[in-house]
Amino acid sequence: MNMTRQKTATLMPDFHAGGYPFESGLFGVNMEITRKGFFHGLCAQMLNNRKLLMGQDGVDGWDCDGFERVTDRPRESLCESNFVILKDGGRMVQTADRITLQRGREYEAKAWVKALTDAAEVTFGVEGMEQTFTVTADVTTGAYKELSFTFMGEDTEKHTFAVTARGKVAVFEVSLLPTDHFYGMRRDVIESLRALAPTSLRFPGGCAADHFDWKESLKAPEFRKPNDGSSKGFLFRDSYNQDCLDIGLNEFMMLCRELNAEPEYTVSLILSDGEDARRLVEYCNGDENTEYGAKRQALGFDAFDIRLWYVGNEAYFFGGEYQSAVAASKRTDELITAMKQADPTISVAIGLTWGNDFQTWAFDFMTNLTSPYEYVSYHDYIGILPDASQGHNGMATCEILEENFADGECFGLNFYRNKLFADNFADIHICVDEWNYSWGYDSSNALFFSNALQFHFLAKSKETYHIDRAEFFMPVNEGMISVTPMNCKIESSGELFRLMAGHKGGRVVACHADCEGLDILCTDHDGNLFVSVVNRRDTPCRLKIPGYTFVDCTEIRTGEYSFESNVFTVEKPEETVVSGHSVLFVALSPIA
Repeated sequence: MNMTRQKTATLMPDFHAGGYPFESGLFGVNMEITRKGFFHGLCAQMLNNRKLLMGQDGVDGWDCDGFERVTDRPRESLCESNFVILKDGGRMVQTADRITLQRGREYEAKAWVKALTDAAEVTFGVEGMEQTFTVTADVTTGAYKELSFTFMGEDTEKHTFAVTARGKVAVFEVSLLPTDHFYGMRRDVIESLRALAPTSLRFPGGCAADHFDWKESLKAPEFRKPNDGSSKGFLFRDSYNQDCLDIGLNEFMMLCRELNAEPEYTVSLILSDGEDARRLVEYCNGDENTEYGAKRQALGFDAFDIRLWYVGNEAYFFGGEYQSAVAASKRTDELITAMKQADPTISVAIGLTWGNDFQTWAFDFMTNLTSPYEYVSYHDYIGILPDASQGHNGMATCEILEENFADGECFGLNFYRNKLFADNFADIHICVDEWNYSWGYDSSNALFFSNALQFHFLAKSKETYHIDRAEFFMPVNEGMISVTPMNCKIESSGELFRLMAGHKGGRVVACHADCEGLDILCTDHDGNLFVSVVNRRDTPCRLKIPGYTFVDCTEIRTGEYSFESNVFTVEKPEETVVSGHSVLFVALSPIA
């Protein structure tokens, strides 16, 4: 730290301004089913395209010899997908970083097959640890066989999984999981999520809701038809535009219960009509005396009691026929009416937009909407990306970020407040259900810095913009938790989320500094203060608060402030000095 350039700032809380309760609902996360967040993150499944989606010439993700592609007989498969017929000596192989094993850890390999000759042999598993099974054709029912075995792993990286046939065999699906998974999810990722202590989880997210069939997800995983995301190539990246639906509605609810987090669910305008939405709410919230509540109980689950439901997601972008605002509002009315018939006590968030190109859409939507709602959805990505073609390299973009939210104003929320809801904004509650620096980006010091300023803005906007809730998008592999085949790590934005929790239970009070460049969030806890300070500049700054003594300090300190660097430390400094482009969290007590 360059102490010669250090500044000193006096922080001045303003208790006469009144303040308001800090909203713990700001600690939600949006768990959208993206393959970056799920298959390469939360999911414990190690095999890509395990349900054998076909490419132009072969089976995506698999090298195959002596095989036949079957793409026109989905009813013969387990999950209405494609399948492979391996002929005598035929072999299918997948080699991937994801297939990484640990010594002393137990794994289970599975294959769902059917013999097409009187007798056949199937050998499958991780190379060097395979097992061979004899299967016979069931001429009476033509039934498939589920083959499985467990084995102890060895320390191996980027391994190979193979299936070989002697005879003629139809291969429908395969699977490779550690046996200690939690409903198909990685326990180490769950523990990292637990450390973040999210208050709510949104599922199946935003755009993924348009491909998620909740009834399909209630089946055993091997029978679930894969989600087809080919219309949104950005969604199921690295998995050939499909999601094998290994984490369904019930698994999501078990994750919420494991994390003691409130569940939130997005109903698709495209896939759900009123009756489907009514059944969905009844399945989640109905008791055992209702038709779909009884189905849930029969599967072994008590009522999920989901309180907040989102109706639609960015229909103006991806809604098909519901890109028409009038059609979207009519379908929204239909869904809300049916959902509240199943459970009148639920809250609903409607999907809107604020972008310049869609403001007419928002006005038309609200003009035609007749159903009551409790929340208005708002999405906010900073979107200022390093782009030399637009005159913004990484350094220039970082300089722009230094001024983010400095005036406490937001263009999109001003549209809601001053135009769309100008006559009734006092009654509007905003849920910022997607926020982050930008969609799909890995952790970096610049992203962390932007997220710190944005979280401060959300917390300080209760009176101005009526923000009651927020959901960070997306915690796994997009800023908060980075996952590799062997490990997962809480990143700087995750540490930010975790440490900001010190504000819970307090009242937000205005706090100013006599030093330019500090962004301050201060909460009063019955006379004690918790303060988080974001340093917008690269110059360190010493903090003083007259009348208070410092009890505890923690700093998230960045290294190089850039999009290229992800080096940071979490430290307990002996002095109340916030480093450049870093965040200091301070607990204070009044001097007796």
